Amino acid sequence: MTVVVLLAILAAVSLLWLGWNLTFDALWQPTDRVTVRRILLLGEVGPSDHVVDLGCGDGRIVVSAARDFGARATGVEVDPCRVLWARAWVLLAGLRRRARIVRGNMYTHDVSNASVVVLFLSATANFKLQERIRKELSPGARVVSYYHPIWGWEPELIGEARDGYPIYVYRMKDAA
Repeated sequence: MTVVVLLAILAAVSLLWLGWNLTFDALWQPTDRVTVRRILLLGEVGPSDHVVDLGCGDGRIVVSAARDFGARATGVEVDPCRVLWARAWVLLAGLRRRARIVRGNMYTHDVSNASVVVLFLSATANFKLQERIRKELSPGARVVSYYHPIWGWEPELIGEARDGYPIYVYRMKDAA
């Protein structure tokens, strides 16, 4: 009887968690290590960069940007469980000075100090973000979007992830 009750509780929690995720414009899908590395390589991330990962999930791109590329990195995530997980990962990796995770809204988070913005969201989220990102980023800043393009923008480069899906790289131009 207790096994049945435990399974019922687990099923209820799973459904609640799934329902919580369905309220976002992008579901969380973990990105494999090879693809994370390709995203950061294609974005030409280096020690002088500040990488902002909007919708950072468990923080794996933030951790890799700081640990493997020497960049400062900020992850923005709305889900409090993932924020805690990502903060723990940053702490355990010894990256508190180079990486941070903030609980926040990707649609309102200021990206003006970023030199690289990473997106693994949905086509809808990319569309909602594109004008604000264009206005806030400085010329030369890069936007790297995995899987979904930013409609109306011309990519500087289209790479390929391990799974064969595209990685789009955009570079901000002068407003002139």
